[in-house]
Amino acid sequence: MYVKKLKHRFSLILAASALGVIVLSGCGTSASAPINGDFQDRGRQLFNAKCGTCHVMAAAASVGVQGPNLDTAFAAAREVGMDEDTVRGIVHAQVKRPGKSQTNFPGISMPANIVEGNDLDDVAAYVARYAGVPGAKPPIAPGEGPGAQVYANNGCGSCHVLAAAESSGVVGPNLDEVIPGTPRAEIEQSILDPNAMQTAGYENAVMPDRFDTIPKDQLQQLIDFLVTSTATNGKP
Repeated sequence: MYVKKLKHRFSLILAASALGVIVLSGCGTSASAPINGDFQDRGRQLFNAKCGTCHVMAAAASVGVQGPNLDTAFAAAREVGMDEDTVRGIVHAQVKRPGKSQTNFPGISMPANIVEGNDLDDVAAYVARYAGVPGAKPPIAPGEGPGAQVYANNGCGSCHVLAAAESSGVVGPNLDEVIPGTPRAEIEQSILDPNAMQTAGYENAVMPDRFDTIPKDQLQQLIDFLVTSTATNGKP
């Protein structure tokens, strides 16, 4: 009875928040895999590629603001006793049957059954493991040098493909394609003032302008990472 009340309470919280637009694709693995197993990697990739453009979640270094902050929502639920299995069930339920209320996020909706099967299992397991957990932070990032961690910590992978970082976001340009041959000054400008130059085909993409808060040394580390990790791609 207590668990049912918690589920109902949190369903109302997420329904009121509308949960943003989540678009997931690809094939997943078993949600019963251990924490260091495939579901974590696959769930993180799926979340970063699609969910992170709408939701904040510290463990994913995602910065989307069109939907609710998942850490804030699930922290409240965990504080009243909701366990990981219940959180996973809530994520399943909300993806399959999204709440109708859009009080806090007008104009934002999430279609029902946007992801199913193993993909949903992986994302739900990933969110259940980390959302709202005190001290949660991104894993050590793939890639060489400190710039790889800067890339991960700032949620760049939520919007961009970059093979060295194992990121697969598609909201913004594929960095493996656009970085080679681009002068460092232009790369820096595109980070600090994203609207100054727009890549063809992405004129309607909105890149947050908050990256001017990245410390100067980290910004240079990020640019180093982007340049060196795509250096072998070349441009025709």
